[in-house]
Amino acid sequence: MGAARVAEAYSCPLFDNRPHAELIAAIDSLNKEVKASPECTGSPSAQAIEKNGDQIKNSITSLQQIMAAQDAAMVNTAQIDQSMTAALAAVGSLGDIINNNNFLNSKCGRQTMSTGKVLLAMNDVINGLAPYALFAVSMNAALAPALPFVIGGVVATSGISAIAKMIDANTLDMTNPDHRKAVLQNTCQYTKVAKKVRFMQLAQSGKISKITQELEKEVDLYKKKFTTPTRELSQLLTYREAVMKNTSAIEAQIANDRADIMTVDNQITQNPDDLMVCTLGNELVNWARDGKTFPASAFLNLEAATAQGDRGQKLQASTMRNLHNSSMKRIADSASKVYDDEGALKACANASRSWMNGVRQAVSLTSSIIANSKVSLESELSRNAEYTQWKAQYTRIEVEKVTIKRVEKAMQELSKDTSIIDRSELAQRMVNLKSGLFGSRSAWGFGAPPVQAWIDHTKTMHDQAISAFVTSMSAVRNGSYSLTKSGRNQDIKSTPAGGMYRDPKIQVESAQIAKQLSNLNLTELPLGSREQELMCQYLESAWLDWSAAIDHLGAIQFFCDMIDPVLDVKMDSAVLTSCRGNQQLNGTTFRKSTVLNAQDVLVRKGYKADAALIKQKLDALQCPMPAVSVMNQ
Repeated sequence: MGAARVAEAYSCPLFDNRPHAELIAAIDSLNKEVKASPECTGSPSAQAIEKNGDQIKNSITSLQQIMAAQDAAMVNTAQIDQSMTAALAAVGSLGDIINNNNFLNSKCGRQTMSTGKVLLAMNDVINGLAPYALFAVSMNAALAPALPFVIGGVVATSGISAIAKMIDANTLDMTNPDHRKAVLQNTCQYTKVAKKVRFMQLAQSGKISKITQELEKEVDLYKKKFTTPTRELSQLLTYREAVMKNTSAIEAQIANDRADIMTVDNQITQNPDDLMVCTLGNELVNWARDGKTFPASAFLNLEAATAQGDRGQKLQASTMRNLHNSSMKRIADSASKVYDDEGALKACANASRSWMNGVRQAVSLTSSIIANSKVSLESELSRNAEYTQWKAQYTRIEVEKVTIKRVEKAMQELSKDTSIIDRSELAQRMVNLKSGLFGSRSAWGFGAPPVQAWIDHTKTMHDQAISAFVTSMSAVRNGSYSLTKSGRNQDIKSTPAGGMYRDPKIQVESAQIAKQLSNLNLTELPLGSREQELMCQYLESAWLDWSAAIDHLGAIQFFCDMIDPVLDVKMDSAVLTSCRGNQQLNGTTFRKSTVLNAQDVLVRKGYKADAALIKQKLDALQCPMPAVSVMNQ
């Protein structure tokens, strides 16, 4: 059995790339939990949570704008440093608050932590902030405070330590879905920290290329999900490629023109007198005489951008081109007279300044037209449903590629001897994190570490769902039996003496029919009849019970797959046995894992065969198909 395809909230990517809105929502959720609780009114801790949440939101808004910048050369690293440091300090304060005994023992703390939502929101904040920290390090290696956050060892301690304290206070409740989710998500945090620490060790050994190879495997997996496109999609992609190739060339020229504008502006700023400006303008005229070199390139690029545009855009481009030509002529005419005529010098300088303003306007207009054309292109292509699916997958791959580049830069910084990561401290934290989630049974009052408690509870849910399935299956078979001869009392025979008895042969046949549900068809239960409707309800109920049972097993397998890379003999043996069973390297199996054991039971007791029969009869009776478990596909 493969791992379940879980909801996004339960996913565990190594380096998150969550939308900005999700981080803001997580902070709002954190604030809401303390605001909504009457016990938290006036609480200093509640006020501090809200204050730190607002600080993170403000910092992230600034970082979001920086990350959206197309040109890395335009990024203000000082602003990154300031915003990132403020955000990290705020999230660190949040972690301190939810681990503070005074808060946990207060009415506000007991109330808010009991729901589990604070832990979930804190985890979402950590996940949401991580890509910003990774970006910060990749843009500026001097951003030392962000490095521990990229690794995650420091901040991940917050949620796991809080869980440990909830256990000590006997307030961790596995029947609470948010508590279960908190354990799951914090276990995810631990596995991510463990893998990042391994990356750090590889980086210290100079094996950064190995890290890149491992991350690129994820991209390869995404690429494999692309199916062979239909002819229609292939034509759309060919059209898109042609348009984007032209667009990319225009965008590259925009970047070059902006760099040249910056150079010119710097010269004018350093020496703004008329003679300097006129001399510079005249030199640029000489550059532009070939019709392709800057500043002519800016106007040529604008014409390329408006080639397929409307009349209004073409009029703008034509106007800007005329401005360019007349400016060059005015500058050339007046430049030859500047040494004899003060008025000519003034005219030359003013014409040069006006020309550069026109160049800036042309570049800005080109950028705006290209941005709008890209939006229009995507809007046009997205009318095709297959393209929409392709685009979502393509976007994910591109995001992963950007992440890989940032991870490479971050790990290069970590490989330096001057790295601020305190390796001893990190190792100690890893031990504490592992103990908090996977510690031996003797460490916990309720007899199992949080990870095992989660597995046990989910297995109990599976057992209950199977019990419900058996009950539903019995109802289906009773219905089937009622349609047989025995069920209709048509198996009663008379003896010569006038006695009555049930024909055993007919009884056996009826029992066999009910077992195989062979009479559940549209002949016995006509489409649209009340009897067909009722039987469809029975079948659907059984199918949903089965789907729930299989989903619970899939969730356990997903959980075990997630923690498998970090399992070792120093953990509670129950966790190892639940996820891996007890199997020797020579292939001898003393005990199967929880999931494999459960699967054996489903086959041995005939439940899997019954579920297949239910599926057949849902189709045969043309019942509306209920939601299908992903594990049954």
